[in-house]
Amino acid sequence: MAALTDRWSDRRTEQRVAAERLRWRRNAVLRPGQPVVLLNINSRAALVESDARLRPGAHTELQLLGGNDRRTIRGQLDRCHVAGLEPLRYRGVLIFDQSLELDEGNGSRE
Repeated sequence: MAALTDRWSDRRTEQRVAAERLRWRRNAVLRPGQPVVLLNINSRAALVESDARLRPGAHTELQLLGGNDRRTIRGQLDRCHVAGLEPLRYRGVLIFDQSLELDEGNGSRE
């Protein structure tokens, strides 16, 4: 089985935007209710971190909030790894099913 990254072979070359530069909060949710921290994002994928295990291959939705704006984007978790031990933290990449339009500015640091 090929890695999900094969379907977006040039995804890694796209510039990533730090969560602080976006209108959405850093605190987000992976359905069905798993809190995550948005670390960075581009139009095709997001890097997230959680204190709960992230399962590669899982289909999910990332829910982003910012001011009056709420955005939900479907995708599939790809690479995941342990990012820290004390406290235990997991980091993973969510590859979006469809491209997401990013509007930088008005970032909220939450």
